[in-house]
Parts: sequence; structure tokens; C-alpha cells
Amino acid sequence: MQEFVYTELARAKISQNVLRKFNCGHSDFNDYLVEDAVDKSADGMGVTYVLVDKAECENGTISTIFAFATIQAMSLHYYLDEPSDTKLYSIPCVEIKYFAIPKRFQKVNAWSLDATGKYYSTIFFEWLLEELYRISTSVIGFQMIFLRANENGEALYRRKKFIDASAYIIPYEQDDALGKCTPMCLLIGDNIENIFGLESY
Repeated sequence: MQEFVYTELARAKISQNVLRKFNCGHSDFNDYLVEDAVDKSADGMGVTYVLVDKAECENGTISTIFAFATIQAMSLHYYLDEPSDTKLYSIPCVEIKYFAIPKRFQKVNAWSLDATGKYYSTIFFEWLLEELYRISTSVIGFQMIFLRANENGEALYRRKKFIDASAYIIPYEQDDALGKCTPMCLLIGDNIENIFGLESY
């Protein structure tokens, strides 16, 4: 059975032809992967991971990108709902700045990967969450995962128990080209089953 792995883009030695083949149906995302992702990583503005065939990755022959995600460190700030406490608190977070899969896998059941018939997007996102959990417990600690969901992705994130975080984060002043972006977050410690895809569907 084919195995997949998320690997850091700058170290993956992926050809420009392979990068250009990736098409999620959103030109801004496609262009970011091809033109900006490696430079942004070098500038500390977000590290991009690509989901690829594990054997191809090990052999240095990556031919297809099945998903990509860009992550960046951040904090979520808040006040306690107590008039006597005026201190500003924060929760260490990782922000998923981008998550995208090719158009041909969108809204398609992944029977070849999972007997439950989940969508490819769900499975690929679960694998990303598992990788983020690994990072949070072995590389750099953070307690929450944050993202800004456009209309195409919001249903997926709600299935994974992300909640609306508009009370904590001001939405972008300009909406995404595909629709309004909603700030959403997931507290890792309370959602281990969702992260590892063990919840009931």
C-alpha cells in the first residue's frame, strides 16, 4: 500500500515542474507554493510542508504533491472574564497559514486509503494534525492550532472540532477571493481523538 509523509519543502528538492503541476483551484495558493514558500521559510515567515509519497521522498524522486501546508508560530491573547483581573494572558499556538490539496482530490472519497470513506481532504488534514501534534510534543511546545478558514475549508475544520475564534482574532480586512475567512482554533489537549481521526463519523 502506498505510504505518505509530510516533509519540509526546502529540503525536499522538488523540481519546479512538480511544483507547477500542483493545482488546488486557487491561484494565490498555487503561486505561493511555486514562487514564495521557500523564501518565506528562510525569512522565518512560515515553514511549508508537502505531503508526498514516502518512497519517492526517500529516493529523491518526488513526482507529485498531494497536499501542502504552511505553518507559523503565534500566540492567542485574551483577558479573563473577571473585572478585577486586567492582565493579558496568552496561549502558545501554531497557525496553519495555508492548507491545500489538488482539485482532483477535493470532495472525493478516499476508499483506497480508508475504509470509512472519508474524503481525501479529511485524511490529508488529519495527517497534518498528527504531524503538528508530534511537533508540539517533541520540537516546540504549543497548545492550540489556529487557522483562518475560507468557505471551501470551513466544513472540514468544523468536522475536526475547530471552533470560531472571531472573539480573539480580528478577521482580515479584505476577504479571501473565495469568500469570507473565519478565524478558527483547536485546543490540542481537549481534542486528541479528533487529531488522530478516532472520532465517530
